[in-house]
Amino acid sequence: MQSDNVGRGRGSRGGSRGGSGRGRGRGGYGDSYRPDLETRETHVTYQGKVKYEGGDRHDFNYEKTPTGSYRGSHRDGQEGSRGNRGSFRGGRGGYDRRRDDEESKAENRFGGYNRGANGGNYRGRTGGSGRGGSTQTTTVDPKYNGLILENSAEPKLKGLNSDMNQKQNPRLALNIFGLELSERTIFRHVVQMKLIDRQHNKEYILTTMSARGRGNRATKQKDNFILLDILLKQWAAKKGQQNLPAFAYDGAQSLFTLEGISLMVDIKKEDALEIPELSNFLKDSISFLSGDLEISCEPDLEKPSFVQTELNEWSDPRFYAYLDIVTSQSAIRSERYLSQSKGLYVHTQSLEELRVKWAVAAKGIHKGCRIVGANGPLPILELDPQSTQYYASIPLSQMLQYAFPRDFPPNRIVNPNMKLQRAVKLLLKDLKCNPYYDDKQIWATNTITVSDVDYNAPKDPEFRQKYPNLKFPMLPAVQCGTGPHKRLMPLEYLKVLPYQSIDRRVLEEFELTPRANAPNERWSTLQKHYDQFGFNDQVMKDFGVQICNDPFNNVSEIDGERVLAPSVAYADPVHVDDEKRDWKAQDKKFVTPATIDHLMFVLVAGYTRTWDADCDATKFVAKAFMQRCKDKGMHIGSYSMDQHNGERGSENFLTSVFKNLVTHPNYRDSSFTPFVLFISDDVPNIHECLKFEERMSDIPTQHVLLKNVKKMRDNIEKKSQGGRRAYDLTLDNIVMKANIKCGGLNYTADIPRDLACWNEVSTFVIGMDVAHPDRNAAREGNPSTVGLSCNSAENPYSFIGDFLYTDPRREAIQDEILRKFTDQSVRNFAEIRGFPKKVIIFRDGVSFGEETAALKEVEIIEQTIKTAAKSMGHSDYAPKVLAIVVKKRHHTRFYAKGGHHGNMPINPLPDTSVGGDIAEYGKRQIFIQAFRPVQGTAKVPSFLVIRDDEEVSDEHVAKMVCAVCSLHQLVNSPTSIPTPVYVAHELAKRGTGLYKAYRFKNGELFDDWETLTTQLSYSTLDRLSKVRVV
Repeated sequence: MQSDNVGRGRGSRGGSRGGSGRGRGRGGYGDSYRPDLETRETHVTYQGKVKYEGGDRHDFNYEKTPTGSYRGSHRDGQEGSRGNRGSFRGGRGGYDRRRDDEESKAENRFGGYNRGANGGNYRGRTGGSGRGGSTQTTTVDPKYNGLILENSAEPKLKGLNSDMNQKQNPRLALNIFGLELSERTIFRHVVQMKLIDRQHNKEYILTTMSARGRGNRATKQKDNFILLDILLKQWAAKKGQQNLPAFAYDGAQSLFTLEGISLMVDIKKEDALEIPELSNFLKDSISFLSGDLEISCEPDLEKPSFVQTELNEWSDPRFYAYLDIVTSQSAIRSERYLSQSKGLYVHTQSLEELRVKWAVAAKGIHKGCRIVGANGPLPILELDPQSTQYYASIPLSQMLQYAFPRDFPPNRIVNPNMKLQRAVKLLLKDLKCNPYYDDKQIWATNTITVSDVDYNAPKDPEFRQKYPNLKFPMLPAVQCGTGPHKRLMPLEYLKVLPYQSIDRRVLEEFELTPRANAPNERWSTLQKHYDQFGFNDQVMKDFGVQICNDPFNNVSEIDGERVLAPSVAYADPVHVDDEKRDWKAQDKKFVTPATIDHLMFVLVAGYTRTWDADCDATKFVAKAFMQRCKDKGMHIGSYSMDQHNGERGSENFLTSVFKNLVTHPNYRDSSFTPFVLFISDDVPNIHECLKFEERMSDIPTQHVLLKNVKKMRDNIEKKSQGGRRAYDLTLDNIVMKANIKCGGLNYTADIPRDLACWNEVSTFVIGMDVAHPDRNAAREGNPSTVGLSCNSAENPYSFIGDFLYTDPRREAIQDEILRKFTDQSVRNFAEIRGFPKKVIIFRDGVSFGEETAALKEVEIIEQTIKTAAKSMGHSDYAPKVLAIVVKKRHHTRFYAKGGHHGNMPINPLPDTSVGGDIAEYGKRQIFIQAFRPVQGTAKVPSFLVIRDDEEVSDEHVAKMVCAVCSLHQLVNSPTSIPTPVYVAHELAKRGTGLYKAYRFKNGELFDDWETLTTQLSYSTLDRLSKVRVV
């Protein structure tokens, strides 16, 4: 379908006619204003200014219409302006419902969530002059929305692609869709469903989605909807209504309706067992306990009701949850999708068996709602495809044989080595299973949890007598439960409960980490999920919540800005590729080459069958490593090599290596720098033990896997044929790490001079992150670990730091921890460069709504620096502070256009930033992509500016962030997050690993967190406290 647009760009539901000088940027919170509806409320207007590219300004208004929905208006102040630029608020309209004709529907509007047909962006800006002097014909495929055109010989969206493909200020498509809200009073309720065991006076909560109890998540969700339906029918009968009240339910405890409901319903055991749709899991529980069901629905006392168009409600996180539940009803009630976790919905009809056969993959979508806008609030829906891996619902005996087909033959008892034991325990521990009862020959519906694996059970006569009819009597047994309820059970008598997500560590161990989807694949998958989710259903209509534009015929777009690349230099400057923003160092020497006074190569091969060949490969790479260090300017004094073959005794051997090193005659001299290059195969716990010995001995180390050593040897030998000089990227990476860990600096990335170069203006930069234990580890009392980094080393471009332990699952950093680290670090900084004129703070890991706590941390850092300066005689000292919260846990995606025909979704180029109207409402949020994704679709970090004393521009922030992301030192390209945050994150992980190693070596811990921090952190060491150890 075609549409001719003569100098006209339809920015959202309205347009902008450049030829006549009249702008109609109608839009805003609703896609149309329907005057036929009854007027019930006065107008609320938001006003602002929009600056046009030509320099003239235009007024725009946002109005709350009499119906409670929203619209915007736009006044053009000058004739002939270039491509009238309306507001992002104008972008919700799909097509103008007052022009419900074919031409209107076909226009390819990509602005303000719709776009002008002449290439205008989401602000309603046209790509042409807007003077009405040109004709642009576009063809829109309603399925592929102008982003994906299959089998097209020539690009059909040439006029729309030109701006998007520019390297500077690209136009980007988004995965967010505007919502139109009409005035409704929403009633919030708490639903409780209980199974009452009256004989023992116990209650079992059914509205929890935890893994405890009977049934899986899918059956629980379905049962709860069935029981709620019974309650609502009784409520309707009580009110004399034939139809059920409109409701939105999350399948657990949250219920939203358009009227207040207060009711309790009791269902006797006999009646409950007659409900046909109820799952066997729940019916068996009712029969086993001889219990009755109790269903209650009461108003939420904390917030019983709210008006959804009242703007003050939009800052409440519960409002986002409400929008998420309302927009999910069609998908959940139809059972096409399962609500797996917060925001994640899994397509239940798309389970695919993975190559390992004991796991399945499910396609899903992460759906979230938030409020955005630079000048006025706008609710939007955000969709991002996400795959999930589940354990297959099979007996554990079958799972073990699928996972380890050569290690557990059915005809003999196996005595596995430590590596195999670790892998088996990692696979089976904490799995929820249904047991098989041999006497009844049925699979029961109760749930049993695996706690450990017992390899001696098949030898136990009592166990074999208890289970005489096993098909696989030689397989190990598992321990189930804990405490007095612990018991041994055969693997074949336990079947995995469906819809159990596979832990990330298991995915990595068995190489099941899902393949990253390219942008075009992700975009196509997004369209399929949108079609299948069933948006704009009757529930959404009843609640007055609508997606007000067809998001794939009217793509949401926004202008990005691409900043110039930072200047990167080794000892000499290097060329930064303009497109990839990476650089090649070749043989350029490091900025500050380190000196290694004694280099120790250590090889530990626990499971090798080619010991001699492994030793030869290690010697080959050791020689190449020393030569490469020399090429980069490093100096190596003496070196030696030690090796150990076999799994047993590997930890004792490692300890003896470090004991010998600390007896070196020069060890006590803090200027003496030893370094250990440790090579091993996958010996259990060996990495944690290595880093523990590193901490205890104050000797830097680098761990390299034996398989990578072999690859390096093969690659260098292959490339060096014919006398050529061979480079290996992995070897270069190891050399770069060695230089950093021994106190050197690889390269610098100049901070833009308009923000003041750190060499010229004393700038103290600090990064903060917190690593939390998983839920099981937290229940065991494992601490959270705070990682802190700063540039208090000799060179302002080098980041060092430390970690500290704190209470489990605590995100806010304790005041005393911040004061201690900041005071010590800023004093070290001041000894070299004086007290800083500027302070830049990067904080990672802050969730939505926790910015106040982050601001408190900033104030503590500032006051500590001022106090330290005052103690040194600087009474009027007041540094300028810039504080930024870094977030990667969001689901906003950006797509540029590229490919052969220029119409396929691709990743934006590095150093691209986006802000303004897609920022969280009331906050200064900038999305900055400093990196180039190696594979998959870029996940662009969000940078939330929570304090800015100098009031720098967004462009300046983007330049600074991109430069700091280029200071990683370990690769020749930018990283996704700033280096101080990366270092803080890695230090927090290191602290967690050292805690694990400490427990492994010492058993239970009884020390408080402060004592443990003193024992394991780096701040008290002579060498490691002055260098970057991660």
